[in-house]
Amino acid sequence: MQTIDPRPCPPLPPGGFLMQQIVASGQVYLRYQRFSLCLEGLPCGMSSAQLQGVQADPCGVRVKRRGDCCRGGIPVTLIIPLCCQFCDGCRPWTASSRIEVPMQLRACGDPRQIDRAQPFANACVRLDRACGCCEEGRVDAWLDVWAQAWLTACRPMYGGPCPPSCPEPLPLYPQPCRMR
Repeated sequence: MQTIDPRPCPPLPPGGFLMQQIVASGQVYLRYQRFSLCLEGLPCGMSSAQLQGVQADPCGVRVKRRGDCCRGGIPVTLIIPLCCQFCDGCRPWTASSRIEVPMQLRACGDPRQIDRAQPFANACVRLDRACGCCEEGRVDAWLDVWAQAWLTACRPMYGGPCPPSCPEPLPLYPQPCRMR
């Protein structure tokens, strides 16, 4: 009896691309936390200015690694630049500041890719209550801070159309005809 060899599957066509994949992520929500803001760009003599609002600059949020991976995750610090709005009588002023928020990122990918991963972050800051007037370029404020951070790494992916599936193996015996 002669056996029929099934045809081999066709080889994959060449080509591909790199795609970013999240290898670690984390988020933090600090509700009603007190921060001491060091102000930059505030005009001199603004001792009676009241803090009216605080906003995070979404384009300037940076991630700084604090150490190596540990059991709790990857320790990072988010550096969030702020735009602070002040009012001195009837004149509005703006000044810049920044806060640093500690965070742990949980690894969700290949741990070997964490060392060469690129960080991305997003943050929102809202003023809950100002604590007095601006004194010597500093002001205390109660803030709500919500932030997320990710580490992404590029992985090779197959590009092009899906390869055709392998042909079905031939039956050993012919299938019976159905009678109507």
